[in-house]
Amino acid sequence: LLTSGLLPPALVLGHPGFVRAVNDIRNPGVHQLFMVGTDLARNADGSWQVLADRAQTPTGMGFAMQDRRIVAEVLSGLYRHARIRRVGPFFQAMRRAVRDAAPVGAGSTPRAALLTPGPYSPAAFDQAYLATMLGYPLVEGEDLVVEDGRLWMRALGRLEPVDVLLRHVDAEYCDPLDLRGDSRLGVPGLVEVARNGGVTIVNPLGSGVIDNPGLLTYLPRLAR
Repeated sequence: LLTSGLLPPALVLGHPGFVRAVNDIRNPGVHQLFMVGTDLARNADGSWQVLADRAQTPTGMGFAMQDRRIVAEVLSGLYRHARIRRVGPFFQAMRRAVRDAAPVGAGSTPRAALLTPGPYSPAAFDQAYLATMLGYPLVEGEDLVVEDGRLWMRALGRLEPVDVLLRHVDAEYCDPLDLRGDSRLGVPGLVEVARNGGVTIVNPLGSGVIDNPGLLTYLPRLAR
């Protein structure tokens, strides 16, 4: 898109979400974008409109499940008689997608963890609930370490491998060696182990460039 002139280079390369250090990293599979969130608004005429895309660290999945459970309990009669589509299968599909995103050699049961900025994050509850629904450990940067070309999780005095890392920390804070040096939220060496195929990070580092609202002007042309 850049070389053909369909997108102005400054629009992409000048965006804070563009991370040059991870340019050569590719995840297994055809699709590099694992998850995307969409901000929706309903107009006065009842139609829906997309306001923004969220590809850096999409949130809301845990909130959605918790809200559904509260409605099912508080408004049980209405809930039973309404034609409401279940959201449980979404989490099952997400687990399958995590398994398919694992690096080659991870085996049939790859290990995954959800990386959170910590309890002071505005989305801390959402992240914790999502980790619970998926059955993955919720970890902070200090719980992880890179050794022998792999990512490991500290657990009860031993190290356990992590094949897929669900990232809920902005990309620039994920590695103080290759990215933002003053970060206390990331894991030193994470970019290098991802580059060598030792771990799959989803959403991939650098996906925040898609959040650029300036891209909306060019969407009709890009779609064609």
